[in-house]
Amino acid sequence: MSQDLGASPLAKSLLALRGYGGRALRARGGTFPERLERFGFTKLDELPVSELVFGLAGKFWRLDGGLRPVPDRDAFLAFAEERCVKVAWNLLIGETDGESCDLSTETRIAYFGPSARRRFRSYWFFIGPFSGLHRRALLRGIARHAEARRPG
Repeated sequence: MSQDLGASPLAKSLLALRGYGGRALRARGGTFPERLERFGFTKLDELPVSELVFGLAGKFWRLDGGLRPVPDRDAFLAFAEERCVKVAWNLLIGETDGESCDLSTETRIAYFGPSARRRFRSYWFFIGPFSGLHRRALLRGIARHAEARRPG
């Protein structure tokens, strides 16, 4: 998969506003999972041809994201730093009829302490709608790429 996190004008704008423009530029080239890892995500799991799961930990309400190193799945699972959150994010290929399939994404969040929960919820109140726009743009880009590669 060759979808770029910062390919669309919308994504570029949202990443720049969030302070992640340089991080998105470093994430270019290679496969989609490789780009996510260069962006800062940790690959947590992969079910071939059906699901990719990535994780990230930090204090996302801070301008720099307050990212914490979680170099592998075990470190991610063990991460529980007070006043931080960790996020697991997936891309899932659902039912397929041989011609098409459903592609979805889901985010799960774990808070570590009431302060982290309160701050993340305030952050998400403002960022959530834009994150949704970014994800829909990403899914549309993947769909366009798949349609362009479809034979016939």
